[in-house]
Amino acid sequence: MFKKLYLYIGLIILSTNIVNGNLFRLYSYIRQKVNINTISPEKYNICELLQNKLEDYTYNFNSNISISILDDSGDFIADINGQIPRIPASNQKILSSAFSLDILGPYYTLKTSIKEINDGSLYIDASGDPDFDKSHLEELISDLNNTNYNLRLKTPIVVKKSNPKNWWPSSWSYADRNEEYGAPITKYSIASNSSVNSLNNPIDNFIYELENALRKKNLSKKYFVKSVNENYPIDYISTIKVINSAPLYILLNLVNSESHNFTAEVIFRHSISDWSHDFPNLKYNNWIKEQNFNSDNFIFSDASGLSRKNRVTTYGLSQFLRRMKLNRYSDYYFSSFSILGVRGSLANVKAPVNLKGRILAKSGRLNNVRSVSGVILGEGKFFSIIVNNMDNSTKHIINILSIVDNTDNCN
Repeated sequence: MFKKLYLYIGLIILSTNIVNGNLFRLYSYIRQKVNINTISPEKYNICELLQNKLEDYTYNFNSNISISILDDSGDFIADINGQIPRIPASNQKILSSAFSLDILGPYYTLKTSIKEINDGSLYIDASGDPDFDKSHLEELISDLNNTNYNLRLKTPIVVKKSNPKNWWPSSWSYADRNEEYGAPITKYSIASNSSVNSLNNPIDNFIYELENALRKKNLSKKYFVKSVNENYPIDYISTIKVINSAPLYILLNLVNSESHNFTAEVIFRHSISDWSHDFPNLKYNNWIKEQNFNSDNFIFSDASGLSRKNRVTTYGLSQFLRRMKLNRYSDYYFSSFSILGVRGSLANVKAPVNLKGRILAKSGRLNNVRSVSGVILGEGKFFSIIVNNMDNSTKHIINILSIVDNTDNCN
């Protein structure tokens, strides 16, 4: 009697918490939409002192640089070439990572599982987990020793092949595809496909490591790996084991702080539920438009910024960062950025003492491209700086940020 009563009470409490949780998430989403749709439009309210300093500093390379400085009230206090589209390098991740976070949520995980198929075979359902390595592969198959098997016939473990045309965004150069930072984007990955073998053929490399793991666990007499076409029908009846990735808010640190291309591409593909990675993508484009900022001159060719066909403006990026302050996942988003002189890709950049620890930003680098966009902590200023085709660009960007930080008479 009492046990049943306690059970009913527990179910009521659980149901209430679930409903309340869903209502809170819905409320947060609606509030975000309203705030973004009603945000005060940006306007030019140029601080002449700052603008003149920046124009003097950039006089000899004005055509190579774009600078936009925006305060949190929506005033552009400085702008040089802000509406000229430029190659953003990894500043492209500012947009794609925000999209992935907003669509999937901070606790989304990438799952790699081994499943039983209705014909008695097994199937590895992979997801491109960037941290999935050989030890995880051994862990994934560790429970197979406890399963029944046919003494006379080996049981196949099915792995799906994929079309090599879909391993990379089509606009990535062939030179980049041969580098670790340009590793192929596949579901079946071992350590982000960063080894030479994975670069050449990631699926075969996964199969090779799986066969090694089967031998190491004394399972090769019971099981063998069977590769099939990516369209091979899978009708599974149960899941034997699942390996979860770190939650998305942790993976975002790889994307934005460490500027990890593979992770950026993988979580983007999960966001659009499509591994073909064709651009333009309607779902992504519609989401960008919903953020209510000027993206008219933006061109999207990948999620990571490795493509040299991408184009953005500093005018638009700084606006976008201001809107992300209104996103329900804002804290997760900005905490994934690098910190100048402290963490991530900006940790070792030489900078004045007064700037260290106060620049929260996403950096980007390609040949002849350098970009840094983010927030000056404590000042309520969003900035975006992109330099194309210029030497000593990092030094110039830091000098520009110093000028902004040291110019106080702009309010």
